[in-house]
Amino acid sequence: MENFKYTLDNSSKKHICLNCNKRSFVLYVDTETGSYLTDDFGRCDRSTNCGYHKAPPKGKKAFKVPFLLLKSISDKAHKLTDELGFISIVPNSQILEQTKNDCWITEWYLKNSIINYLNCECKYFNTDEIGFINTIRNKEPPPEIVPSFHSLELLDKMYYQNSQLDNLTEFLKIHFTKEEVFTAMQNYFITGTNHFWNDATVFWQINDKEQIQGAKVMLYDRITGKRIKKPYNHINWLHKAIKEPDFNLCQCLFGLHRITEDYQKTIAIVESEKSAILMSIFLPDFIWLATGSKGNLKFELLKPIKNRSIVLFPDKGEFENWQKKATEINTLGFKIAVSELIEQTDFENGFDLADYYLQDKIT
Repeated sequence: MENFKYTLDNSSKKHICLNCNKRSFVLYVDTETGSYLTDDFGRCDRSTNCGYHKAPPKGKKAFKVPFLLLKSISDKAHKLTDELGFISIVPNSQILEQTKNDCWITEWYLKNSIINYLNCECKYFNTDEIGFINTIRNKEPPPEIVPSFHSLELLDKMYYQNSQLDNLTEFLKIHFTKEEVFTAMQNYFITGTNHFWNDATVFWQINDKEQIQGAKVMLYDRITGKRIKKPYNHINWLHKAIKEPDFNLCQCLFGLHRITEDYQKTIAIVESEKSAILMSIFLPDFIWLATGSKGNLKFELLKPIKNRSIVLFPDKGEFENWQKKATEINTLGFKIAVSELIEQTDFENGFDLADYYLQDKIT
């Protein structure tokens, strides 16, 4: 199923039709930004007396997937080795653009693949004009993306002034003391919001210079503390909710702002933001950070902590991937160890360190 970048405005707002000069024209809206297209793209509601309709080009949604290797194996398919070392056979028709280190693959294909793409950049292509690019073209490298930052005033307004309950914090209150929950909320600025879903949680990505590089919005069950994944993963970004269409999301490690609290403490890294928060209560002798996804364990995000002692705690099933990545990054001067604690348990894949400690606390 194709995804479309544009849709007719479903509000009651009408504009002047260029054809009949009546206020009966419904404009097309960019579904990503919420902005109107130019006033020639739309449909006149006077279907009998006017009927003017100009639709924007059809678009197909694709995600920018980094790869270690992309090799042609036939005139119909390529073999893609992603950053984690997983191999997929991708039809040429589903690769809409290719550069040296990444390629744009259709959402339709990715939904049915093992490729991790949910935190990748996405955009729409006019599929009537774009074909597969078999070779890397000789051209100037694209300009470096300048990261956008949320204002500290926004954080102050949402965290301090208009405090909102969230399900994750309510879950924490079931298992920890009032003081422990309060400290965790302060350490990570855990914020509730009704953007996208009621009582969702905002995870602020604040870098070591106290700049807010992003804010992920996720929904949890307040009784189990589990993420809501059905009928779909409830994950989004605050810049989309507050209509910042030109926001360039360049992520950093969740909790990175905490590394200046104590330069003697070891940095401990888990995958999920929730796990970092829980582990900061269970083992406060570490500074707990989170990658936010399996694929975010990368050099660019780890650079601010290069001179620190680092221990990784991968989820069950991810030890080999994180061990391989740590070995590569250690060649660049890092001091990273990888814990096998969770890998040695009998639990199913996806079980993590916070689950391990929480289980003991509950039982």
